[in-house]
Amino acid sequence: MDAALTVAALGTGEGKPLGALGVTRALSRAGYGGAAFKAGPDYLDARLYEAACGTRAVNLDLWLDGRARVCSALERAHARGCAVVVEGMMGLFDGDDEGATSTAHIAAAADLPVVLVVDGWRMSQSAAAAVLGASHMHPRVRVAGAILNRAGGAAHANAVRRGCESVGGPCLAWIPDDPAWPLPERALGIDVRAVHAGDTAIDAVAQSLAEQMDLATWFGDVREARPDARNDGAGGPVIAYADDDALWFTYPQTLEALRASGAHPVPFSPLRDAKLPYGTQAVWLGGGYPEAHACELSENHAMRAQIRDAAAANLPIYAECGGMMYLAQWLQTDEGRYPMAGVLRGGSTIARPRLTIGYRELRASRDSILDRAGDAVRAYEFHYAQATFDEPPAYDGAGDRGAWRERLVAGFAHRRFFPGDSNVCRFVESSRT
Repeated sequence: MDAALTVAALGTGEGKPLGALGVTRALSRAGYGGAAFKAGPDYLDARLYEAACGTRAVNLDLWLDGRARVCSALERAHARGCAVVVEGMMGLFDGDDEGATSTAHIAAAADLPVVLVVDGWRMSQSAAAAVLGASHMHPRVRVAGAILNRAGGAAHANAVRRGCESVGGPCLAWIPDDPAWPLPERALGIDVRAVHAGDTAIDAVAQSLAEQMDLATWFGDVREARPDARNDGAGGPVIAYADDDALWFTYPQTLEALRASGAHPVPFSPLRDAKLPYGTQAVWLGGGYPEAHACELSENHAMRAQIRDAAAANLPIYAECGGMMYLAQWLQTDEGRYPMAGVLRGGSTIARPRLTIGYRELRASRDSILDRAGDAVRAYEFHYAQATFDEPPAYDGAGDRGAWRERLVAGFAHRRFFPGDSNVCRFVESSRT
């Protein structure tokens, strides 16, 4: 695929987000219509692009989405004339136990060139060995060169450039070491709240990369992308979905799927709003950081009452991870125990964080607003909280089993939904009755 680039690294912490955000902003400033993607199910890094570049990145996951959907998403963006940038996940070849879900496999499937971001703080010419090894690891992965991050200066960068050129993998650009530039992290990943504070760094990196890489060589002539034709769902049942600093982990594809099924998704803030959107017929609560906003969520008595009333009125409710924690009776943090919406009997705690992460193969335990009993469900868990509920389970299988009611499904499992999926159609139909 031309006019496209994958920004990857051989490990976490090399500087992939800074490099990819820099390329994306450089494209935007030059007048290109860009489309950003994030390999893997990491909703945090995907949100960074909305804050830094004006458009939220779309996640691509071979295990959750399948090869056909991954390639289709990239091809649609390419067909609209977008300059495509894919930020990798973890190391280039890292994925499931066999590595089959890796960034390398996405790049190979879509024929995308790969640029490696290499942290130069502890090496010089040895960076060439990383480029050489990555070039020969997978026969269909095209490593086009490297970006040297945290370079000690021009002399250091030139030494790395000569080393890379000697093995046929050019050093395309270098980013100087600056203590003010790293993007701050928090539990689960990069701290999205700090992106605006990092604008100076992203701007500086974008300018530097644009001067060194020659964007036209990689992405062709400057062009505007055609808008993505989309039904806004106006006139359909109103699905109120959480979207604020506390709860916002809802994939863009999910909203597309709801619209494609005839629904009208409308955002609301559990933190700030006193009422659900006018005419709400169903509620969708994505994940987020309820523990970081437990006091504010608890103090918004009006919205908590609105959620309870929605449940009492049998409106369909779907909640994932942080959304499920918000539905509970209480949330325990290091600062204390805070009342939540009080829909689910039980509560959650993050007072003693314990990482739970990984793909999950589940089955729907019974008929619900989303699934039929026995339906196979592929999902992903990534959380530090634990929850205990006195509710029937929504799922059978390893990992969290969630909570079920006739008109409610909740769990730590993050699911992927796409236009045309029968479970989304089922959810929207349930909102009509």
